[in-house]
Amino acid sequence: MNILCIGDSLTYGYGVRRAETWCALASELTGHNFINKGVNGATTGEMAQQELSGDEVFIMGGLNNLFMGMPVTVPLSDMRRICERALDLGIRPTVGIPMQISTDISEGWCDGPIDMNIVRSCYAEFADALLLQCRMDGIAFMDFRPHLGPGDLSFDGIHLNRQGHLRMAQVVAAHWNAKR
Repeated sequence: MNILCIGDSLTYGYGVRRAETWCALASELTGHNFINKGVNGATTGEMAQQELSGDEVFIMGGLNNLFMGMPVTVPLSDMRRICERALDLGIRPTVGIPMQISTDISEGWCDGPIDMNIVRSCYAEFADALLLQCRMDGIAFMDFRPHLGPGDLSFDGIHLNRQGHLRMAQVVAAHWNAKR
């Protein structure tokens, strides 16, 4: 089975080698082909422009929207639009509910004035709302919040370290292996 994975740097694997990304590891753990089409810095609007193909599609993103000051409704709407388009194409969508970013990062990490407390709060609101939206729409989802914590994040408190990619791959593999 081919599973197209669209997202931002959390899907791309910012900071780790290609063989260490959760997509590569999930492919090894399941025997399925997880096709990594993550793009560093991508917003959900940009993800919505990507061509959809494969048997299934996994979508995870939204943090970059919030870094840009967009309201939570924007990535929620984009995620719904991607799922609807996938369904129209006969591709089963699965949404990733993102883990929380660390409380240890500061505004200095990003370009421009960003209040990380606001971003964290919006990200938590987004994750909760996305979970509810998936349930209401009947869209499959994986909630990574119970599985990934501060020890799974890299030095910047946002991206996954090697251990985080492995943990995420294990959650993804359990989801896809359960569908067999």
